[in-house]
Amino acid sequence: MRGCNLIFVGLILSVPANAHHSFAAFYDMTELTEIEGEVTSVVWKNPHITFTMDVPGSDGSVTSWQMAAGSVNTLERFGIGEDIIRVGATLRVAGPRSRHGLDGMFVVSIFPPGGEVVLNPNIAARLPSSDRGPLPQEIALDDDVVADAEATARSIFRVWTPRSRPETGSDEYVWPLTPAGQAAKDAWDPLSDDPALRCIPPGIPVAMDNPYPIDFADYGDTIVMRLEEWDGVRTIHMNPDASAADQPVSHMGFSVGRWEENTLIVTTTDVDYPFFDDVGTPQSPEAEIVERFTLSGDESRLDWQAVITDPVNFTESVTLNGYWAWVPGEQIKPYVCTLGR
Repeated sequence: MRGCNLIFVGLILSVPANAHHSFAAFYDMTELTEIEGEVTSVVWKNPHITFTMDVPGSDGSVTSWQMAAGSVNTLERFGIGEDIIRVGATLRVAGPRSRHGLDGMFVVSIFPPGGEVVLNPNIAARLPSSDRGPLPQEIALDDDVVADAEATARSIFRVWTPRSRPETGSDEYVWPLTPAGQAAKDAWDPLSDDPALRCIPPGIPVAMDNPYPIDFADYGDTIVMRLEEWDGVRTIHMNPDASAADQPVSHMGFSVGRWEENTLIVTTTDVDYPFFDDVGTPQSPEAEIVERFTLSGDESRLDWQAVITDPVNFTESVTLNGYWAWVPGEQIKPYVCTLGR
C-alpha cells in the first residue's frame, strides 16, 4: 500500500456487530464467560463469522460449542483476517453465552498464544465482569483514496460512517403500543421469527439502525442511498408529483424527498416489512416514516431524525435519532449475507 492515513475507529464501530439481531435477546450480557477448546470448523461469511469448538469438561466429556463473532466487514475494518481462527487450533475465547441454555457464545475476545485480540471492544467493555475499556482500532486508508474522496465530496453526496445509532433493540425503549401491537410483540420468538436468521434484509426504518457506512448519489430526479449492511439500496424520488401507484411494494417502501436549506426531508410509505425494530415490534402497511437528514455547516456531520406514525401499532408517533460522520476515504464494502455453515 502507498502512504496511508490511520483513522481511529473505536467510536465508529462502537455498536454491536450483530446488527439486526437483538444482542440481548440471544446472549446474556450479565456475565463474561471464558472457555478453551479445539476449533473444529470456521465459516468466514456475513452476517456473522461462525465457528465451532470442542470444549472438554471436568468429567472428561467433550461438548461442541457454537460460536458467533462480528461480520466479515467489521473484522476487516479492525484489521482482523481469517488466520486468527484456524481449524485444529486450541483457542481460548471470551464473551457472553447464550441466554437460551444453548452451548453457544458471541465471542468478543480471543486469546491466541502471546496475547489477546479484542474482536468487539465496546461489547466487551459493557460486560459487568470485564474491566477493560473501549480499545481503539485502526483502519488504514490509502492517501490517494482519501484525496479522491476529499476532491469529489459535495453536500451529502459522500460516504457517511455511523457514530451514534438509536439502537432500537435496546431494553431502554418502551414503545407506545396499541393492544394489537403489544400482542404481536409478545408473540415474537427471536429464535425463529427474526428475518435476519434467513438472510432476509430489513426494511425502513430499522434498516437505518445499523453500524455500517451509507452513501448518497445524486441522479437529478432521484437520490440513491446505499447501505453497506445487506447491500441495501433506497431510491428517493425528488419530483414532488412522484407516485407509488405503479410501483411494487418493497421493504424500503416508496420515498419522496425535498430540500429545506441544508436538510433533506424524506417521506416514506408503502413499506412491505412487518417489523419496526429487530426485537419483534410490529409495523403495519399504514406506517409513514418522515426522515430529516441535516448536514452540518462544515459538512463533516449528518444528523438523522425519523418520526414514525403507525396507527395500527403505535398510540402516538415515535422518534429515532442518530448521526454519521464523514471519514474521507471510507468506502462501502460488499456485504453478501450467506446462509449455512
